[in-house]
Amino acid sequence: MNKILLFIAALSLFQGINAKPRKYAISMFHYNLQYVAGDYKIENRIIKESFYPALKFFEKNPKYKVDFEIQGYAIEVLAEEYPEIFKLFKKLINRGQIELVIAHYSDQFFIAYPALDLEKSIQISDKILAKYGMKRSKVFFAQEIQWTPAYASVLKNTHDLVVTSSDPHGYYRGKTLPLVNVKYGNDQILGLIGAGEKKLKNIEWTYAFLDDGEVFNSLDYRSDFYRVPEQEAKSIAEYRRLQKEGFEFVTMSELATIIKNDPDYKIPDYQFVPEGTWNMSVCGPFMWMGRQRSGIETDGITRSLSYEVRGKVLAAEALINRAKTSGADVAEMEKWLNDAWKHLLLSEVSDASGWTPWLVEVQYTANEVAKVENLLGKIFIKLKENVLADEKILLVNISDRKIEEAGNIPGLQLSDSYLPVQYSVRADSYNAKIKEVVPNLYRLDIEAFRPEDGAVEISFNTAKDGLQYSAGAGEDIAVKIPVDLKHDPAFTLSNGFIDLGTGYCLVKDCSVEHIAATWRQQEQKLVFREELNPKNPKMNMRFYVIKGDARTALEFANRLNTRPSYFITFKNDKLIVKQQIPVL
Repeated sequence: MNKILLFIAALSLFQGINAKPRKYAISMFHYNLQYVAGDYKIENRIIKESFYPALKFFEKNPKYKVDFEIQGYAIEVLAEEYPEIFKLFKKLINRGQIELVIAHYSDQFFIAYPALDLEKSIQISDKILAKYGMKRSKVFFAQEIQWTPAYASVLKNTHDLVVTSSDPHGYYRGKTLPLVNVKYGNDQILGLIGAGEKKLKNIEWTYAFLDDGEVFNSLDYRSDFYRVPEQEAKSIAEYRRLQKEGFEFVTMSELATIIKNDPDYKIPDYQFVPEGTWNMSVCGPFMWMGRQRSGIETDGITRSLSYEVRGKVLAAEALINRAKTSGADVAEMEKWLNDAWKHLLLSEVSDASGWTPWLVEVQYTANEVAKVENLLGKIFIKLKENVLADEKILLVNISDRKIEEAGNIPGLQLSDSYLPVQYSVRADSYNAKIKEVVPNLYRLDIEAFRPEDGAVEISFNTAKDGLQYSAGAGEDIAVKIPVDLKHDPAFTLSNGFIDLGTGYCLVKDCSVEHIAATWRQQEQKLVFREELNPKNPKMNMRFYVIKGDARTALEFANRLNTRPSYFITFKNDKLIVKQQIPVL
């Protein structure tokens, strides 16, 4: 009897050793109705020529599970303008074949903006889904495959899995396991890293498709977004091949659960990877915040337009809440405010400043910002009936959530000074003004003119290590920047803050020009670079230099950029909105 038991145990062990890994295939179809932002002809073509045929393919092949990622704005368009296509989409979601991945309302370049913007985007999308009886997954996948370690904080109440491609991990790091704990401050979230090991002890996994959904069956710009049978056949052949090789098709969340429940898999903590995008070898965040290839881009200005108006939206929101608590009927203003948020998020669309935007895309941001300003004008005029009556001057303090009456709008007293940190400017010529705001706080304004090759650079000396910053959409804490990365890191500086490691901190004013920074570690320089086109020959930047610790500078940055304060009044029926510059 003992011999039989030993034989069975040995046979089980042998079978375990020789057992083949289970094979899984996942897919992510990223659809973007703002592919050519502002061109509604192409928007409609994407739905008819690409999205709908893909749905029909999966309807006929129920064994192929996939993830479809699309913006909340697209759900509105599908439900209101294409009810039959929308009905099929819901059918495939409800039968569990399509895992719905929705986060942002607009395909924003959200790592360039504070966390609140992404949070608002998610809230608006969720309201749209509730309206149309849809439920999303808790998977997050981003336009341009944007990455930020701050996902752990900004998504902690809405999502539990972030999916990325091979970049930016492969650009900055070596090998990694696929399912990891991404930590930021005291928060963490699971990440499924595209660069992760595909062959594990018990599991083998791969992508059947990971791309813009449009290229499943079209050649995007190259086919003017019309369906291309040869491209579609090529994509379908990949599914057939994987099926023949024994791969089971699962959703992203299913794969994460499978890996998590594997007894031989231990989820590691993920090494810190700064914010980035797909195709990091072509500049990462800098592509949308400084690199200008089309000849019509205005990256710094475009990104700052959205940034500057968002502060006014926050101020209007605070005043509406004040009016509501005083008993005023604010229903109409709340509707305008919701529309203002929508247009603001649309203005933050990525394609207005990269890769090679068309004129309609660059204009799209300016047009959407103008719509926000128009709505704000209506809101403030309505507020004149109550909280802004009798020419009262109100100081709206977003950081402290206070609204106080002010006797006047004080001017900022500045004195000429020198800058206590070293900086340099690469330009054809430039003008610099240095002012002391208060002791240990300096303001630097630079007007730089385009050199022959177009590239203006403003650089500041740094220490070799010890630098701290806030990751994109993670402005509430400061984290150390790793010095073991394979390439120089690029940052969006979504709240403008970075500690130079020299006893001084730098804060970029994001509402003047909002461009990325690169830390050239060997040179010990933090560089702001903008490649200007001949029709946009000038760059204007405003920086604040703070002597002191990172915590003080971080608070200043968030009061300046993330949660600004405003003096608001009507003087002789003319609206005045003036930002209060914080002091230490």
